[in-house]
Amino acid sequence: MVNDRTLDHVARLRQVPIWIGLAAIVVLSWLYLFQMNASMPGMTTPMSGLTSQMPGMTSSMSGMTPAKTASMIGSASVEILLIFVMWSVMMVAMMVPTTVPAITIFLTLTGRRHPSQNPTVPTAHYVGGYIAAWIGYSAFAAFAQWVLTRTMLVSPMRGSNATVGALILLVAGVYQFTPLKDACLTQCRSPLAFFMAEWRDGNRGAFVLGLRQGAYCVTCCWMLMAVMFVVGVTNLTAMALLTVFLLAEKVAPPAWHISRVSGAALIAWGAWIGASMWP
Repeated sequence: MVNDRTLDHVARLRQVPIWIGLAAIVVLSWLYLFQMNASMPGMTTPMSGLTSQMPGMTSSMSGMTPAKTASMIGSASVEILLIFVMWSVMMVAMMVPTTVPAITIFLTLTGRRHPSQNPTVPTAHYVGGYIAAWIGYSAFAAFAQWVLTRTMLVSPMRGSNATVGALILLVAGVYQFTPLKDACLTQCRSPLAFFMAEWRDGNRGAFVLGLRQGAYCVTCCWMLMAVMFVVGVTNLTAMALLTVFLLAEKVAPPAWHISRVSGAALIAWGAWIGASMWP
């Protein structure tokens, strides 16, 4: 007769490929970002050559032929696509590590509800749903970066100008004190309660579960991610520090008030930048 210890041992063995796969995804994502950063000395966007062609184009629009107009639109589409890929990889690299506690609970619940089932496929669907939510955010962030870069308000490597930076930091700081932030952070901080309330069986159910959890996470952290515009979206040190902070925000006890402390720090930072603009 199979005892509980044997079942637990089998469950742990089944989880090994899952954790190896997740680790590989995160490592490859960070390697991509390192390689991208190393190949962009002095560049302002992943397609800086296209951006450098923009000055003077606006004034000559009246003389543009349909073919040239189509070429410009195509070039802009490629540039936005490359920025979108960068943001998507960045979100995987930064956010998948922060969902390890939730994945651990998901694996435990899956094992208890379906002891004979290999958890690899449903876990892949859950993680896929979570990543899909952040890819949706990446589309918004990529378009925002493209617009801000074109208007010379943001440089992916050097960050934003003082006005935009101060505004982003102040809004991000205030958002840390809002009820919406608290509600979404509660869902991220207590994944067991979320799973018990929202659980769905099957691969489709796992994907929807990950998507909903990811939506809470996006709503919780979207303004913190916007801080990357201030420090430079290709700033690897800032990415790493923000990843550690987001994980701490999820796992630290509520009594530590990490979101409040960080909100106050962001407001102070934004106010300092704003004050420095005045003579």
